[in-house]
Amino acid sequence: MKKIYCFFIVNFIRIKLRLVTLSFKIKYYPYLSFHSTARVDKRVKIDFHGILENKFKLTLDKRVKIYNDVFFQGLGHITIGENTYVGAFSIFGSYDSITIGKNVMIAQSVSIRDHNHRFDDLDIPMRLQGIVKAPIVIEDDVWIGYGVIINKGVTVKKGAILAAGSVITKDVPAYAVVGGVPGKIIKYRTDKKK
Repeated sequence: MKKIYCFFIVNFIRIKLRLVTLSFKIKYYPYLSFHSTARVDKRVKIDFHGILENKFKLTLDKRVKIYNDVFFQGLGHITIGENTYVGAFSIFGSYDSITIGKNVMIAQSVSIRDHNHRFDDLDIPMRLQGIVKAPIVIEDDVWIGYGVIINKGVTVKKGAILAAGSVITKDVPAYAVVGGVPGKIIKYRTDKKK
């Protein structure tokens, strides 16, 4: 009896997730390129930031999993590679492009933004000065810990680990373990234990 009950519960959850994903696809259809095996959990939203919404594009590859309450915003292009998952409450802001590779683990409450507000003119309020933007690239097999912030123009190379709570303002080399505010290299995964 327990096996039958578990079977029905598991299948109910799968069907519910497929229905939530289908609802997301229908709601945002013109702005998506969505592999059939990608899944989106409840309350995932896109905010276009203005009337130029037709410029926004979100691409989800094979077996991508977006957990609940993730927020995509802006007018740029966001591409997420196969077997990557995005933890709940994460935010992606793109006015240029954010490219995420394969097998990337993104924990909860991560913020990835490819733009910042201008602030160089003291005679004009910052909110009226526009933005500065630069693409973000996160290569394959990267682990992004809880609460990490990744700023514009950053490339995170293959196999890197970004420790929880880090603020990443510069490029991260392959297989580096980075932590802190601002993020600094702690060690490399390739270092041999002594």
